[in-house]
Amino acid sequence: MRSPLPHLAAGLALALVLAGPARADDERLTLARDIVTKTVARNLTQAFKQAEEKTLASLSAEQAGKMRPELDKTFAEERDTLVDQLSKEYAQKFDAAELKRLAGIYDDPVYQKFQALNADPTSMVTTITKDAVTKMMNLLSLAALSQQGNGQTPQGGPAPMPTPAPPPAPAPAPAKP
Repeated sequence: MRSPLPHLAAGLALALVLAGPARADDERLTLARDIVTKTVARNLTQAFKQAEEKTLASLSAEQAGKMRPELDKTFAEERDTLVDQLSKEYAQKFDAAELKRLAGIYDDPVYQKFQALNADPTSMVTTITKDAVTKMMNLLSLAALSQQGNGQTPQGGPAPMPTPAPPPAPAPAPAKP
């Protein structure tokens, strides 16, 4: 009678070979999820909270209290979907070593200080950036308006001809006495 041990060993070896890529994929997904959670999700959450507070500030406390749980729930669902999708994408595009290197960058205290300064709405860095972006957007708006004033649309084509007003409705004939 033959021993089942060689077949069992071969089966176990095959299972380990097949499980190897799955474990590597799991590791990459875990690493990617950690990076996305520390960066994109955290920044998105901070930005949403600021925007939510500004939006709800215009409502009564009662209205804001009613809306906040639903807004927070919907935001959390959307954020979780974003984290899942980005994590899968990064796990496909980067190997484990690359993801570990990225995680190291994001965990670096100097990088964290840099990011905190950029995220602080009261920092001079934020003020400088906001002012520059505002100037650039105003420049684009002025360029678009100047093109409209020259008979051109912002895309460079001729401005559409104005539609003539419809003729006035005929006045009723005067009543005969």
